[in-house]
Amino acid sequence: MLRYIHIMNLQRPRKLSSAVWLILSCVCLLAVPSSSSVLLALDDADQARESAVWNTPPSDCSVPLDEEWVAEASQIRWVAYSSPNPNPGRGFYRPTAEIIYKDLLALKKAKFTGLVTYGSPGIMGKEFLTIAQSLGYRGVIMGIWDPNNAAELKNAKNASSLPIVMGYSIGNEGFERERSRYTISNLCSAINDLRSNTGKPVTTSEDIDDYYIHPELLSIGDWVFPIVHPYWHFTKYPVAAVQWEQDQYRNLVEQTDRFVLFKEVGLPTAGAYGLSETSHDRYYRGLARTNVRFVYFEGFDQPSKTTSSVEPYWGIFRSTRKPKLLGWNLMGYRLFTSSGAYDGWVLECSEKSGKGCSVDAAGATLLVGDDAENQQYRAFLSFNTAGLPDNAVITSVKLKVRPAGVVGGNPLDKRRKLKVDLCLPFFGNSLELQTTDFQSGTNCNGAGIFENKPGNGWYIAELTPTIFSHINLKGITQFRLRFNVDDNNDLGADYIKFYSGNASDSYKPILLVRYSIP
Repeated sequence: MLRYIHIMNLQRPRKLSSAVWLILSCVCLLAVPSSSSVLLALDDADQARESAVWNTPPSDCSVPLDEEWVAEASQIRWVAYSSPNPNPGRGFYRPTAEIIYKDLLALKKAKFTGLVTYGSPGIMGKEFLTIAQSLGYRGVIMGIWDPNNAAELKNAKNASSLPIVMGYSIGNEGFERERSRYTISNLCSAINDLRSNTGKPVTTSEDIDDYYIHPELLSIGDWVFPIVHPYWHFTKYPVAAVQWEQDQYRNLVEQTDRFVLFKEVGLPTAGAYGLSETSHDRYYRGLARTNVRFVYFEGFDQPSKTTSSVEPYWGIFRSTRKPKLLGWNLMGYRLFTSSGAYDGWVLECSEKSGKGCSVDAAGATLLVGDDAENQQYRAFLSFNTAGLPDNAVITSVKLKVRPAGVVGGNPLDKRRKLKVDLCLPFFGNSLELQTTDFQSGTNCNGAGIFENKPGNGWYIAELTPTIFSHINLKGITQFRLRFNVDDNNDLGADYIKFYSGNASDSYKPILLVRYSIP
């Protein structure tokens, strides 16, 4: 019986769905002329290769998992990890310990508790595990790229005593037409040997299509660990992609009694029409509300992947470790720096007048306190908080300002309190700084009080929950800084200078907003 047809070297693309491939194959069959010059059947070499690769798995290639392992794995938030910055002098999968620590710390902030790797040579089979354990990760599924690689398998066996190692995945998309990297016999032998030597579960991973074409894959490994990307199956919009994932998960669960955990799922954030960070975020947050058990793919963008336009853009973080939208939402906080265009200070007209007369909206510093005429300075900060999700439930807000110097006596040393106001939608009648912002009070609320002493070089104010609903989720949020006592009547300048949004990035005021998403 013909299993595949080779016509003009036509091959099924790596990520083309089985249904589409079947249609294309049928079309090709109809188009083939009746001629002895056209090869319709596999030659003997191809038949021998297929037989060698796809022989029947032995019974010990798959052993059921215990319920405790399944329960633990189901409670972990998994992410696939490959460093975007491997050490080029040491080979792929071999970043330095410092790079690994920084990578894993970033993923930890996004509340990931489990890591799935792809290869275990060198540092990835040794120090990587102790770094992950020191950071409090609950589990690692160690990847072994090549089931015939003695060094990787040795590292895996030596690591079995570490509590963080929950299991192993040997091979990854190794059964590909014309270029399979190993056979079922090779793979099952390595799986059985590793399980016997470590007492821990072992599996493998292939593309979801292959589990339909070759059901014998369901009998390889102690759980089913497929690669299930909607994008490679002509589905790239969030709602449809989530539904597609649910359909694949249900299909596999119905076909096997083994635990099913999707090893890779995701949407790229760029590289083709219709892709974006917003779609990426909505897809993952929608999938997390279903019963599908999955591993986020992947932790970081991989600029070195160039096989297609989208390959560098699957990460939750950029290769620089800067979070994308999903990364921020998983962490549950956003950091905003103030906008110099709307920052500045306003000086009172005269002592006790309560009105502003002069403005500085261009300086790199803000002034708060009083001048030699006992006239008050009030400072203004503006943050574009539109990056927060529309349905964000704010749980805490901190405002941080960095001092740039003191003129005269520091008002905070004289027990004056530095207060924060927040007005809706802004102070005065415009976002632009105006003299009337000094006294504007409509829709204003006392937002908090700064600590009297700086911490790590920053003065910090923990803002009151009563103003959380006033944080503008669609635009600019403005704050005003002032002292609770207007002046000390000494006819001497006593004010603090703080860096404004016009200062260099490392000195700009910071707004830290923590939130949850229903």
